[in-house]
Amino acid sequence: MDHQPITVVATLTVRVPLNASGSLVDGAVRTLERTPAVETVTDPDVRGLAPALNETTVDLRARVTIAVGDRGEDVALARRELEAGVGVTDVEILEVGDDGPLLRATLE
Repeated sequence: MDHQPITVVATLTVRVPLNASGSLVDGAVRTLERTPAVETVTDPDVRGLAPALNETTVDLRARVTIAVGDRGEDVALARRELEAGVGVTDVEILEVGDDGPLLRATLE
Protein backbone atom coordinates (compact mmCIF):
# COMPACT_ATOMS: atom_id res chain seq x y z
CA MET A 1 0.00 0.00 0.00
CA ASP A 2 1.21 3.52 -0.78
CA HIS A 3 1.54 5.41 2.50
CA GLN A 4 0.51 9.06 2.59
CA PRO A 5 0.99 11.35 5.60
CA ILE A 6 -1.99 12.67 7.52
CA THR A 7 -1.75 15.31 10.22
CA VAL A 8 -4.05 15.05 13.23
CA VAL A 9 -4.45 16.81 16.52
CA ALA A 10 -4.89 14.13 19.14
CA THR A 11 -5.24 13.86 22.87
CA LEU A 12 -3.61 10.77 24.25
CA THR A 13 -2.00 9.33 27.32
CA VAL A 14 1.71 8.56 27.21
CA ARG A 15 3.79 6.69 29.79
CA VAL A 16 7.16 8.37 30.40
CA PRO A 17 9.80 6.40 32.37
CA LEU A 18 11.01 8.12 35.54
CA ASN A 19 14.64 8.03 34.39
CA ALA A 20 13.90 9.66 31.00
CA SER A 21 16.16 12.59 30.20
CA GLY A 22 14.74 16.06 29.63
CA SER A 23 11.29 17.28 30.61
CA LEU A 24 8.10 15.24 30.74
CA VAL A 25 7.09 16.86 27.46
CA ASP A 26 10.38 15.73 25.88
CA GLY A 27 9.82 12.21 27.18
CA ALA A 28 6.22 12.10 25.93
CA VAL A 29 7.26 13.33 22.49
CA ARG A 30 10.08 10.76 22.30
CA THR A 31 7.63 8.01 23.24
CA LEU A 32 5.29 9.08 20.43
CA GLU A 33 8.14 9.40 17.94
CA ARG A 34 9.16 5.76 18.60
CA THR A 35 5.82 4.68 17.10
CA PRO A 36 6.80 3.42 13.63
CA ALA A 37 4.15 5.31 11.62
CA VAL A 38 4.73 8.66 13.38
CA GLU A 39 6.70 11.11 11.26
CA THR A 40 6.55 14.28 13.39
CA VAL A 41 5.15 15.51 16.70
CA THR A 42 4.66 19.25 17.15
CA ASP A 43 2.84 21.63 19.49
CA PRO A 44 2.80 19.26 22.50
CA ASP A 45 0.68 20.51 25.39
CA VAL A 46 0.51 18.66 28.71
CA ARG A 47 -3.08 18.40 29.99
CA GLY A 48 -2.45 16.28 33.07
CA LEU A 49 0.07 14.17 35.00
CA ALA A 50 -0.17 11.07 37.16
CA PRO A 51 3.00 9.81 38.88
CA ALA A 52 3.43 6.08 39.39
CA LEU A 53 6.18 3.82 40.72
CA ASN A 54 8.26 3.52 37.53
CA GLU A 55 6.74 6.11 35.20
CA THR A 56 4.73 9.27 34.94
CA THR A 57 1.55 9.14 32.90
CA VAL A 58 1.21 12.28 30.79
CA ASP A 59 -2.08 13.38 29.22
CA LEU A 60 -0.94 15.16 26.08
CA ARG A 61 -2.47 17.07 23.21
CA ALA A 62 -0.23 17.27 20.14
CA ARG A 63 -0.21 17.68 16.39
CA VAL A 64 1.04 14.39 14.93
CA THR A 65 1.89 13.54 11.33
CA ILE A 66 1.39 9.83 10.64
CA ALA A 67 2.08 7.74 7.53
CA VAL A 68 -1.18 5.96 6.68
CA GLY A 69 -2.92 4.56 3.62
CA ASP A 70 -4.84 6.62 1.12
CA ARG A 71 -8.05 4.60 0.75
CA GLY A 72 -10.41 6.58 2.98
CA GLU A 73 -9.62 4.86 6.27
CA ASP A 74 -7.03 7.46 7.23
CA VAL A 75 -8.52 8.62 10.54
CA ALA A 76 -9.31 5.14 11.85
CA LEU A 77 -5.92 3.89 10.70
CA ALA A 78 -4.17 6.89 12.27
CA ARG A 79 -5.82 6.09 15.60
CA ARG A 80 -4.79 2.42 15.36
CA GLU A 81 -1.22 3.37 14.46
CA LEU A 82 -0.97 5.66 17.49
CA GLU A 83 -2.53 3.06 19.80
CA ALA A 84 0.05 0.53 18.55
CA GLY A 85 2.85 2.66 20.00
CA VAL A 86 4.51 1.28 23.11
CA GLY A 87 3.48 3.45 26.05
CA VAL A 88 0.61 5.16 24.20
CA THR A 89 -3.01 4.73 25.33
CA ASP A 90 -6.37 6.50 25.28
CA VAL A 91 -6.04 8.03 21.81
CA GLU A 92 -8.69 10.52 20.75
CA ILE A 93 -8.29 12.28 17.43
CA LEU A 94 -9.83 15.74 17.58
CA GLU A 95 -8.94 17.38 14.27
CA VAL A 96 -7.70 16.23 10.90
CA GLY A 97 -5.92 18.16 8.17
CA ASP A 98 -2.90 18.15 5.89
CA ASP A 99 -0.86 21.15 4.83
CA GLY A 100 -3.57 23.71 5.41
CA PRO A 101 -5.55 24.56 8.53
CA LEU A 102 -6.86 21.63 10.49
CA LEU A 103 -10.48 20.69 9.99
CA ARG A 104 -12.74 19.94 12.95
CA ALA A 105 -13.78 16.30 12.77
CA THR A 106 -16.37 14.28 14.61
CA LEU A 107 -14.72 10.93 15.25
CA GLU A 108 -16.17 8.04 17.16
